[in-house]
Amino acid sequence: MLDGLSYPAQKWQITTCAELYGADVRTRRALYRLPTRVYESAADVSSALSGALSHQD
Repeated sequence: MLDGLSYPAQKWQITTCAELYGADVRTRRALYRLPTRVYESAADVSSALSGALSHQD
């Protein structure tokens, strides 16, 4: 899903892409936790997701 997105991409573009491609609720929630910034690649998003998930309550 994220590989088809044009990078660099802002957080809102990533979350919108996830919604359009039917990402499940768990994935969308994780994406919503991402810091608001520009992401350079799908790998950059994955790295940020790992950090966001490790800091959840």
